[in-house]
Amino acid sequence: MSVLVVALLLGSAGLLEALNPGYWEQLHREPPIRGYPRNATRQAEVKWIMQYVDNFDPQNPSTWSMRYIQNGEHYQPGGPLFMFLGGEWEISPGYVMYGHFYDMAKELGAYLFYTEHRYYGQSRPTASTRTDLLKFLNIDQALADLAHFVEEMRRTIPGAANSKVIMAGGSYSATMVAWFRQKYPHLVDGGWASSAPLLAKLDFTEYKEVVSESIRLVGGDSCADRIERAYEEIEDHLERGEFDKVREDFKVCNNINFANSLDSGMFLSSISDYFAGVVQYHSPGDIESVCEIIMDETIENDMEALANWFTRGVNQCMDMTYDSTIRYYRSTDWNHGANRGAMRPWLYQTCAEYGWYQTSGSEDQIFGSGFPVELYVRMCYDLYDYIFTPARLDANVERTNDIYGHMNPAVTNVFFTQGQLDPWRPMGLQEDLNEHSPTVVIPMASHVADMGSISDRDSPEMVAAKGRVFELIKQWVS
Repeated sequence: MSVLVVALLLGSAGLLEALNPGYWEQLHREPPIRGYPRNATRQAEVKWIMQYVDNFDPQNPSTWSMRYIQNGEHYQPGGPLFMFLGGEWEISPGYVMYGHFYDMAKELGAYLFYTEHRYYGQSRPTASTRTDLLKFLNIDQALADLAHFVEEMRRTIPGAANSKVIMAGGSYSATMVAWFRQKYPHLVDGGWASSAPLLAKLDFTEYKEVVSESIRLVGGDSCADRIERAYEEIEDHLERGEFDKVREDFKVCNNINFANSLDSGMFLSSISDYFAGVVQYHSPGDIESVCEIIMDETIENDMEALANWFTRGVNQCMDMTYDSTIRYYRSTDWNHGANRGAMRPWLYQTCAEYGWYQTSGSEDQIFGSGFPVELYVRMCYDLYDYIFTPARLDANVERTNDIYGHMNPAVTNVFFTQGQLDPWRPMGLQEDLNEHSPTVVIPMASHVADMGSISDRDSPEMVAAKGRVFELIKQWVS
């Protein structure tokens, strides 16, 4: 059972902290390696490499230290370099110590690396995350960091001058794998992109559609229908001005103004995001456990049943106002939770490049209509010194798609995997890109669910996908 579901079922200080207000961190964390570690070692070393703050201004000499973790225990000189890419999270040793990528590296005598993305974890190019300093946070700079990293590892690792390079990533870092292969094909020989979103889109309505579909598929129609009826009841109460009933049932602090669409939007969005967290990182039993609570037969009212699940373990009111969220994520201090938890930098990237706002803009989902894209457009404007106007957001998304090819990047030698249950799936490939870049959608799998070692817990389709990526990598490094 996932950490998120345990917190939701048992209640914890972590749940309170997340709702005050950083619940998004649960959706943007290091993807877990499913299954138990196989032959985990303690050979990982934390290292640092100097990078330019601005890779595209040769007149700017400013540098910073990028963190990475390496494991050379199975490396044979001349063997391949395996690089797992970090995304919007702080890296930890797991991806160079166990899992399928580790298993393949061991068999092929590869050197393993795990790179940390600029502005995340301990890789901090600037003194703070002040808005004007975040201009160095973008995919172009991050890919250039990786290009320098590849060159430096080939230069410094014994026998690696002509080593083949294989990259892997999950979620946003899987996107980086595909785009790095497109932009720097001379520096990487092949890649494995698990759950990679490729299409930048401001109003990502499909996300909550898939969350709804997955709840219906795994938890049952009755569970999904009850959630949908509960949302209808909440919105009916708010429309009639019956705020006290909602505030009381959901243990929301008195400072929330449900008459304000920004406050009500944050509240309605937050509930749906907790369902999204359960679905996105679903392991067998997670969705089922939530639905078991939702379907408690002793509670006749649908809204009360939803509130009973949402507030389990909460022993104080939750501050869920729009203003408190903005105040929290406007903090520019690296030691503040807004930056330690990576959400201020990540929200900046969504405003500057991707969108991907998981809204209620579709009728084909069960979470009402109270958190439209306008809520997130306003957040971009308020969080980053009012530079992101609606027109600018549209232009930023269009630029990303123009440069990186939306659903048709010009790449070969990339293996794309998707999970059927994964809410990010609609933004990625669901069929082969070309004869050299196949795609597999793994039935009943969730987000980045394929990184663990092959085990008897895997479905036949999961085993086949893991076997196929190994066969491809062996071709690419031969």
